Amino acid sequence: MKKIKKTALLNHLKFGRELAKLEITQEEFAEEIGISDRYVRELLASDKNVSISLAYNISCQFGSSIEDLLVIREDEDY
Repeated sequence: MKKIKKTALLNHLKFGRELAKLEITQEEFAEEIGISDRYVRELLASDKNVSISLAYNISCQFGSSIEDLLVIREDEDY
């Protein structure tokens, strides 16, 4: 029997669009939420699995909900 594993990832395209709307640098954003600017660049490059607390902090900065920034990936386990 196949099982479906669901993973919530931070959508890098939505993240990039919302970050651009803030009109601040990646470094400034990183400092605001307590992560490195290198990690911000990684978040912009591809969908990443992030902690709930980080997703919450990011969504608060953007004035959106966590759900607006996530993409759900389904993987089949055998």
